[in-house]
Amino acid sequence: MKGFGRLPELEEELEKLLERTTHDLSRLPSPPSSEPVGEILRLIGSFARSIEYVVEGTPDDDGLIQALREPRKSFKKAIRQTAPDFRPLARPKRTEKSMVNQPQPAIPPAPIFLKDEEEDWEDQTGSRDAIYIEDVMKRANS
Repeated sequence: MKGFGRLPELEEELEKLLERTTHDLSRLPSPPSSEPVGEILRLIGSFARSIEYVVEGTPDDDGLIQALREPRKSFKKAIRQTAPDFRPLARPKRTEKSMVNQPQPAIPPAPIFLKDEEEDWEDQTGSRDAIYIEDVMKRANS
């Protein structure tokens, strides 16, 4: 009867080995498909859906669109700041007495379809390097 005392220990060890084997088997890849073309199409479809989900945007802050929003705004602002200060108006005349520029006429508002495009564009009305209509005509005729 001495040998029967180890029976619960053996059962416990067998149970652990069985769990480990089941776990190891579950980690093995699935067997090769009998329809390889169908399997590849299924994998491609699954991949495309996951990419669509990431690209379209997710409700949380980790989405691709959400992550790119701030760098896009910074890049757009940096590009816009390289644009010349073109003013589609006549150059203001200087009065001889005070040698001060006349007040500049107001620039007409942007067309409605461009309203959202200029949201973070900074006004350059104080720029000394403004390009007026006369300057454009001089450059075009030379």
